[in-house]
Amino acid sequence: MTTYDIREVLPGVFRIPVPLEGNPLKELNSYLFLGSRETGRRNLLVDTGFRTEGCKKALLEGLAQLGVSMEDTDILLTHLHADHSGNAPELIRPGGKVYISREDYRFMDGTLQEHRSERFRENGIAEDLLQAMLACTPSRTMAAPLSFRDYTLLEEGDMIPAGRYMLRAIWTPGHTPGHFCFEVCGTGAMLLGDHVLFDITPNITDWWDVPDSLGDYLRSLDKIAAYPVTLPLPGHREAGDTKLRISQLKEHHKKRLADCLRIVRELQHDPVKKPCLYDITGCMKWKIHCNGWDDFPPAQRWFALGECFAHLDHLKQEGLVREVHGETGVHYESVEK
Repeated sequence: MTTYDIREVLPGVFRIPVPLEGNPLKELNSYLFLGSRETGRRNLLVDTGFRTEGCKKALLEGLAQLGVSMEDTDILLTHLHADHSGNAPELIRPGGKVYISREDYRFMDGTLQEHRSERFRENGIAEDLLQAMLACTPSRTMAAPLSFRDYTLLEEGDMIPAGRYMLRAIWTPGHTPGHFCFEVCGTGAMLLGDHVLFDITPNITDWWDVPDSLGDYLRSLDKIAAYPVTLPLPGHREAGDTKLRISQLKEHHKKRLADCLRIVRELQHDPVKKPCLYDITGCMKWKIHCNGWDDFPPAQRWFALGECFAHLDHLKQEGLVREVHGETGVHYESVEK
């Protein structure tokens, strides 16, 4: 059995690293709150990794290393993304609870990709590229099975028992519509999921019935900045200074919005390219080792196009661009003020 680098981050709370093979995120930070004999509370496992044998094996061996069984363990999901929720149905045992936000639960019925695909088609994304992206996106290949619906749904402010602690649910929409952070009450610790990551930038994409997911995300950053977090517990990689990182993330998106608007304005006068989703995304700056936009792996193009959508949607809400529907599909124009 593999020995994992499990760390005790608070008394009775352990970080279990879950390898995400072949994924640039590298690994998931899953957190285990040990049950309390004094209160009779069960263990609580926060986030579960992809629905793969590798993730399942790593979690079960990590739990065994701590002397914990899933028979006595509930699961808390910070959000719906497959690297956080995919394994929950595989791990939960009869009588156990799987908590997730009510808002994210709405998107776990299998229609999310259908709505995204339709918007991509409207924006001129070629069908062969669309199918290549769908074939490898984790939301289709490594997500929890649609047949599992036995979730316990959470609302803003709900309290969840976690070993010797209580967690308070804080709604932080943006990364997903129902993303939650969780305050570990009375400790200064906070489970951040993918809301604040410290050496990578959370992907902000469009959602089919959310007008401005980036605007939601920026407001959620301000919401968490108001908390005195002394022990941040992110979903990936290492932690850092929460307030500083929030400031950096806001500045990152400010620059990306300015870049996106500049690209729209320039492409309006380009004789070859058009201010359409594909060309705007291809002109944006991305940290990836590729020869160019057309060489991006399909999965990375899926994320990049979605992120471009989120920035265009925010510029639309700010009245800086407009979406134009023509005979050849959708394109974008700047609105001069």
